[in-house]
Amino acid sequence: MFISTKRRHSTISMEQSSRIQTLKTPREERRPTIFVSYSTEDVETADSLISDLVRAERDCWQDKIAIKGGEDWINAIPQGIENSYVMIVLVTVNSLNSEWVHDEILWARQQEKVIIPLLFADVAKHNGYFPLIRYQKIDFFQQDYRRAFDQLIRSLPPVPAHTLQAEPDQRTLEFDYLKRLQFTSLIETEKYTSLSGQFETRPAEMTAEYQHRAFGLLDLDGPSPRERTIGRFTDAIGKILEIRRAVLLGEPGGGKTTTLLKLASHLLEQAQQDSRQPIPLFIRLGRWTAPDQSFTDFISSELGPLSANLGSLLSQKRAALLLDGLNELPTNQRESKYPQVKQLVDQHPGLIAIVSCRELDYTVDLEFDRITIAPLDPVRIREFAGKYLGEEKGEILFWRLAGGEEVRRVFEKWRQAGASFDLFWNAPDIPNENPNVFGITSGEEDSIWHDKVHDQHSLIKLAHNPYMLLMLTSVYAKYGELPANRGQLFDKFVTNLLAREKVAPDERTPLINGLAQIAFKMQSQPAVETTEDDQPAAALTVLPRAEVARILSERSIYLAGSTGILNVGDEIRFTHQLLQEYFAARYLDEEIKADQLSASQIWPPDRWWQRTNWEETLILLAGIYSNDCSHVVDWVARGNPEVAAQCIVRSGAIFGDAARQQFAETIIPRLTDLEREPEPAARAALGRALGLVGFDNRKGVGNRAHQLDSGETISLPDLDWVEIPAGRFNYGDESESAAKPEDVELPTFYIARYPITMAQFQTFIDDPQGASDPRWFEGLAADEGQRQIAPQRFKYLNHPRETVNWYQATAFCRWLSWRLGGGYSLKRINDWAVRLPTEYEWEKAARGTDSRIYPYPGDFDPARANTGATGIGMTTAVGIFPAGNSPYGVMDMSGNVWEWCLNEFDKPLKDPARVRLAGTATRPLRGGSWLLNQDFARAVYRLANHPDFRNSAYGFRVVRVVRPPS
Repeated sequence: MFISTKRRHSTISMEQSSRIQTLKTPREERRPTIFVSYSTEDVETADSLISDLVRAERDCWQDKIAIKGGEDWINAIPQGIENSYVMIVLVTVNSLNSEWVHDEILWARQQEKVIIPLLFADVAKHNGYFPLIRYQKIDFFQQDYRRAFDQLIRSLPPVPAHTLQAEPDQRTLEFDYLKRLQFTSLIETEKYTSLSGQFETRPAEMTAEYQHRAFGLLDLDGPSPRERTIGRFTDAIGKILEIRRAVLLGEPGGGKTTTLLKLASHLLEQAQQDSRQPIPLFIRLGRWTAPDQSFTDFISSELGPLSANLGSLLSQKRAALLLDGLNELPTNQRESKYPQVKQLVDQHPGLIAIVSCRELDYTVDLEFDRITIAPLDPVRIREFAGKYLGEEKGEILFWRLAGGEEVRRVFEKWRQAGASFDLFWNAPDIPNENPNVFGITSGEEDSIWHDKVHDQHSLIKLAHNPYMLLMLTSVYAKYGELPANRGQLFDKFVTNLLAREKVAPDERTPLINGLAQIAFKMQSQPAVETTEDDQPAAALTVLPRAEVARILSERSIYLAGSTGILNVGDEIRFTHQLLQEYFAARYLDEEIKADQLSASQIWPPDRWWQRTNWEETLILLAGIYSNDCSHVVDWVARGNPEVAAQCIVRSGAIFGDAARQQFAETIIPRLTDLEREPEPAARAALGRALGLVGFDNRKGVGNRAHQLDSGETISLPDLDWVEIPAGRFNYGDESESAAKPEDVELPTFYIARYPITMAQFQTFIDDPQGASDPRWFEGLAADEGQRQIAPQRFKYLNHPRETVNWYQATAFCRWLSWRLGGGYSLKRINDWAVRLPTEYEWEKAARGTDSRIYPYPGDFDPARANTGATGIGMTTAVGIFPAGNSPYGVMDMSGNVWEWCLNEFDKPLKDPARVRLAGTATRPLRGGSWLLNQDFARAVYRLANHPDFRNSAYGFRVVRVVRPPS
């Protein structure tokens, strides 16, 4: 086949060579061309064919980019296809397996170009999908080359008239930019599946007035302050267009970049049709590595010829800023660059402005609304598999991910009983009414459902991550089977990429080792290298090509680019950050095995709790050892227990309850050991580690089994009661924010040592007769929306339960009183087993009898409580500030979360029996929070807010008046 074309190949004249146009052809010299699409492995055949077309006086566009998929290729293809009146595709085994040829065909179809396939292979024997099945083909495989070529010439449409192209104006430059972006977004989002998640919008009045409203310093006769709005969405693109300015958060590989590109695709279609619509400016922040380059200059450098019009696009509100990868900014440049991002967006309030960032790396608040992408649910996983493989094969893959045919058969039983697909995956237990699934399934089928659907190590859990699902699907398409764990998935995925480009076995090892070295170099952090001011060195996602060339040969760079592992240009980056972290994990694994790297080199002992950009790499490394990751967890725990906990919880690796409990027991003593852990930030990190893995068995923090009269055992809060003895104390003081001084006598009562934790409040949510039962809101002024439980913002089981309003705190007390059997009555508060404290009770428990200002003696000390001055920036595990205890040993009464009190704000009654539960009168909160300064954290400070208000600084604790429940 190829010999017959080579024999005609000879050097073409200079005049004829001008008929071959490339990316470098000046705009004014471009004539309508034939675009030739081919695999780089068929370049000799393509060169010969193009030479024959030139001799036939046909102008051709030839992609001269050596490495497909890089930025130069991205720029060349839209220009070449747009400039052409027909595309011819060299159909060979190589091109059928080339995703780059597939993308070129996809773009030509999008532009409605004439496409002529030239068959140089027997397509019928190809196992994969032939994308040109419906087109009229010319057979170069079974007939004489000359005859086939003559048929090609006759099939070509007439050459359009050539018109001279004038100097491009702004609109022309906009179209050129949009075409390049459209090509990128099309190939990246071809199989996009709509993503769901949670949004959080701030009140519009982000002003001093709002700050006062949010924290209770409001006109008590005025309207209820508007709180943060928290809700769910099922279409990320629609929610972004509604909110317009937000930070887009998600886990690594969670679909943030693809969502931004899908948004860009939506916006650019409008911009192409209407010159008044905004131009989507998709900017990869990981490329902003020059320390002294301003943000505006960086954006300009990314826009090419359109950069000259950036100022007018911004001022005319004709730009949509889509800023991808805030977490990819070099670590030691974030302090100077984050404010520049915020400043530019704030200077142009009318623009669409979306900044994507990994959720755990979003540590500096840009004060934007938040859109958090949720993991894919089974419905979306099924949809994606069908789009990628076709409906039939996609369905087979989905049920293999889900646990096999036995799970599918169980689902069919559920479906027959009237259960939905969504219920099958989300039901907490087998339904026994409406629908009655329990009545038609066997015990064995119920066991299959329990074991498979709720298996945290199943492949369906791995598939919740969009990038992982893409890998699973592509590996399955190639091998017809699925890997057993995350490590095998990455290995097979990379092997698949290398095999697709026919990388020789003797080239693979040096390539993979070199990629691991490059990834490690990009990822390397402080103890390996530090700056002059002892700050962490930059964690890069790009390297200059010259630096990469010291590690990889030009041939290896070519192979890494052609496989799609690296994006190659003047600068080189991995095509996905998870790939960078995978190869860095491989390198790190060898260093750990050889005992060449200690955990203290990753996390310096004097600041071990700070993030270093190694976190995701180590979580991925733990996932590689999915059957037993204990040696990785042990190594990480020596340096950073919080990251070790993330390895346990997020890696997908098996780590049993006994091992988790043992891990937790090593942490608990450190929570209150001020000699070993004097820094509040360190104890806060330990608390988060414990909150992630569970097993915080400190009295008063978690739950305990409670047997009901019926014999049923349920989980209820394990409260640690502190006795507050009867007697007099000084209530209030002379300050404006406190109550008027008063000598008050109270009987003995008991107060919980800690605020109600997330784990404890969850028992109220999980109980079928708990939060969803309207009994507990009877007589309260809460409407349906005010009864709905909002999600916890800081999701650690041992942190205070926040985002709770007064109605919900009161309902919790009613429910728990009923469950504890404390003579519960809706009408008589003193009959309740537990209730909210009155302000008198709260203040005595916090101050004692010596009129102190804070729960601890002396002046304010930021190391004794979690306030804004402490600098942690979120809630903390309860009980980690032992030096801040009240005189009775009650903890967290200054800072952490504001705590709702029982009485109305203007009636701080001593007798709780006189408290009025009905109505919408403002209620007091006491104790300050993680968000505000020392004045608010005084034990006498009175905060007022409407009972329906809630945010991530609002929680509660409970009291028992007579005796603690048995």
